[in-house]
Amino acid sequence: MIKATASPDTSTLHAAADLDATITGIEHRLAAWAAETGNALAALSTKVTGTAVDKLIRPAVEELVRTPGGYIAGAGFLANAGLLGPERSYIAWWQGEELEHVDALANFSPNSISRYVKSEWFRVPVDTGQAHVTGPYVDFLCTDEYVLTFTHPVFCRADGPVSGIVGMDVTVQRLERGALPALRRIGDRATLVNADGRAIVSAASDIAAGDLAAAEVGCSVYPVGRKFRIWSGARAL
Repeated sequence: MIKATASPDTSTLHAAADLDATITGIEHRLAAWAAETGNALAALSTKVTGTAVDKLIRPAVEELVRTPGGYIAGAGFLANAGLLGPERSYIAWWQGEELEHVDALANFSPNSISRYVKSEWFRVPVDTGQAHVTGPYVDFLCTDEYVLTFTHPVFCRADGPVSGIVGMDVTVQRLERGALPALRRIGDRATLVNADGRAIVSAASDIAAGDLAAAEVGCSVYPVGRKFRIWSGARAL
């Protein structure tokens, strides 16, 4: 639901609602994918293997990253320890329309894959059992761009442990396509920020992705998705 501290006009409310719909659409698709993945893993009649995981995950990633006009730059699954074997994890992640397999060699090196399982985007949903979004941050492991990584825990059974996570990388550059026009309809300093006040996209030229910002006094605030909000006016810190 869109809320504001003032009484904005209809155009502003529609702009905020459009951006909220974009983010919640990503979140809802991710939640559905997590449920589908859990059910598919539970239905496997044999021991879960890396090959089985790849065959299960890759078609879904292909659909996500090749959606015309979509925001997903990369996506995949990271298994929690125990799914494929004791103390073993596994990454099945692809990026770009060419479906480049991200760091597949990490699956053969416990030391290499540890950098993934220690990352916020994996650790938080595994520890909490809840969906999470990380960023904006520069993704040196995959895109080398500012990204938001949306992740969701996967359960093979409702009362079981977290089997792994599915995730989607949304680059700030792609998100700007839809977000910037909406923000400009709200105001020339309207800014989409994360829960820490770090800018994701801003209509203000002096606020870039990753910058810390603050809400201007008296500005309207609009919730976006589970974690974000729009400030109708922001200033750089």
